[in-house]
Amino acid sequence: MSTGNANRNQADEFRVFAPGRTRTVVNGNLAVKSEALPRTRVAEPLPAQPARRPRLVPVKQPKQKRRTLPELIRDYKVVPKTMAVALVLAIAFATIFMISGFNNISVTQKEINRLSRKVSEMEKAVEKTNVDLLFSIDAGAAHDAAQDAGMSYPAAQNYGR
Repeated sequence: MSTGNANRNQADEFRVFAPGRTRTVVNGNLAVKSEALPRTRVAEPLPAQPARRPRLVPVKQPKQKRRTLPELIRDYKVVPKTMAVALVLAIAFATIFMISGFNNISVTQKEINRLSRKVSEMEKAVEKTNVDLLFSIDAGAAHDAAQDAGMSYPAAQNYGR
């Protein structure tokens, strides 16, 4: 970055000012003619060059180095995305597990209800058999009671044809 002083120093090379002395114009620049300054030279002008724009040179892109897996993971934010997918899958798995558990419970309850009905039917059959047994008449006791009452087997002539 150039300052104003640097521009001024460059301008001083081209122009020499000496107040109160004779001035001479040489190629558009001022020069001093003086006996007091014998070693003073007249500044020669620089050859005029057209102002050119600086040539634009494309900036070379640095070579792309091969990126490591941790860098890719960090740049593409793979961990949060993976965690979100894992969380969704975990919730889905838990829901499926819970629904299958409820299904197993309902199947088991249905089997329990079927067995309970069967047990109650068997209990009713046992109770009916017990009632029949309690109120049944023993054949030997009935035969003895009939003989005591004077009953006997019918004779052959008592059978009807």
